Amino acid sequence: MTILSGIQTAIQSAADNSVSAVFGVPGSPVTDLVDAFKESPEFSDKTEWFVNEKIAFEWALGYSFSGKRSLVIVKHVGMNVLADPLMTSMIHTIGAGIVILAGDDPEVTGSQNSQDSRYYGSLSRSPVFDPSAPQEIYDYLSEAFRLSEKIKAPVIVRVTAAVLNEESDVKSSEIVFVLDFPSGLKTDKSVWQYRMKGRYQRSHFANDAVSEQASVDFCRVEKNNGSKSEKLGIIASGYCYSRVQNVLKSVSEKNITLAPENISILKLGIVSPLPISLIRKFLEKYETVLVVEESEPFIEDQIRVFGNVIGKRSGHLPFGSTTEAHILSAIEKSGSPTVPISTNMEMFKRPAGSPDFCGDSFYPLFYEMLGRLKKQTNVLVSGDIGCSMHGILEPYSVLDSAVSLGTAIGIGSGGSAAFSKKSITVIGDFGFFHSGLLSLIEAAEKGVSVLVYVMCNGAAAMTGGQIAYNPEKTARAAIDAGLNSGSKLNSELNSGLNSGSNTFLSFDFDVSSKDVKEKMKLLFEASLKEIEKEGVSVIIVRWK
Repeated sequence: MTILSGIQTAIQSAADNSVSAVFGVPGSPVTDLVDAFKESPEFSDKTEWFVNEKIAFEWALGYSFSGKRSLVIVKHVGMNVLADPLMTSMIHTIGAGIVILAGDDPEVTGSQNSQDSRYYGSLSRSPVFDPSAPQEIYDYLSEAFRLSEKIKAPVIVRVTAAVLNEESDVKSSEIVFVLDFPSGLKTDKSVWQYRMKGRYQRSHFANDAVSEQASVDFCRVEKNNGSKSEKLGIIASGYCYSRVQNVLKSVSEKNITLAPENISILKLGIVSPLPISLIRKFLEKYETVLVVEESEPFIEDQIRVFGNVIGKRSGHLPFGSTTEAHILSAIEKSGSPTVPISTNMEMFKRPAGSPDFCGDSFYPLFYEMLGRLKKQTNVLVSGDIGCSMHGILEPYSVLDSAVSLGTAIGIGSGGSAAFSKKSITVIGDFGFFHSGLLSLIEAAEKGVSVLVYVMCNGAAAMTGGQIAYNPEKTARAAIDAGLNSGSKLNSELNSGLNSGSNTFLSFDFDVSSKDVKEKMKLLFEASLKEIEKEGVSVIIVRWK
């Protein structure tokens, strides 16, 4: 056995299971994991960063149809982006195994929300493994690839930063799995004889029983000293299980009503589908069952109907992350069916004494200029997440929205159409290529009047500095295409919108130069002129 972190274990398991390629999209908590793959000798030339999760997953499908295993690594919100091909691949059938390693962020330390990737198991019917320790990351990745090839569909392994950073003894397989697809046997083309409804029915018939049996195989009941008491049982999965174990080990000296040796645990390794028959038997044995999970009450909601279940919905545990202190409190209060929900709403405060953000001195200058521009023109200003979202806070307070990666241009276009007035959008170069480009094409094709600042620092600045593509040629081509198509919004929506021309400008700044403020005035004046014009205006902003 070797002491490994969850990150190191994932690499070892991928190597031992003949994974041919690793496709990742940067974002907390998986950035460090993909970086580690790129730096490893086994995967340095097999790991690729992608700008969009859907594209990364499509590459994985291409590898699968070619008989090669691949691992797709995305953060929880990235699951939203790859959901379209994921849903249909579940009934299409695949070739070699595809595993999606989805990184959830229950603490919301580097994300725009704390959504729970386990729901994609229910939605797509993809089995979801939820490892609690590095050893399970190794074992579950191995089993996920085997299960993927058995049901001919992708499988999800859900992780959090806590389990990725955990270190413990890990026993790896002494036998390296060798993937050996017979020549020409890549996908089951017999599925094409079915209509779409038939494929859907076939996938249920072929896969449901296999997935349900797997969920049974990867759960276990742990009884502490025989568990003589039948008052409280605990259901746990993922890293929350490890926290439960830590709590039960540490409370022996504490004065609580229920002694830890009298508490049994139903540990779930696969959380979608749930082993409902085993859960029912567990629930029937105890007066109260506490469900310990994060971020959402995914398991709790599916079994609350039995009546003796407590957890997040009952107020015993908070929504989002679940700490050891939360678990101890829930055990102590398990005799009450409900507990008043108390939540400390975190506020977003800029560090005192520093107006800068993202370690960059250019944004304050830009947002000061943008604030004057908004005050003079009174237009909608939509931003993106990332460094640009800080413009929504004091002392700038210039952005009216900052929803999710790549949405700024689409939101701005909608605002322009709604108000029949040109709006302003601010988007980073990485967000532009992630999902903003199509919105720019749509705006140009529909004749929407919108001013787009593409902020080019050449990197995904908040997720690890991965290289971002140069948007200049692509953005210019997008708005040029709109000039030639003749497509416009329908007459009811098009009042006051583009009957003019589109514009492309570029500004380069040297933050250390003495004339940076003078050049910012030029950007202000150029922007003011563009707002008065109809059409799409793209301004590329670079700095060093």
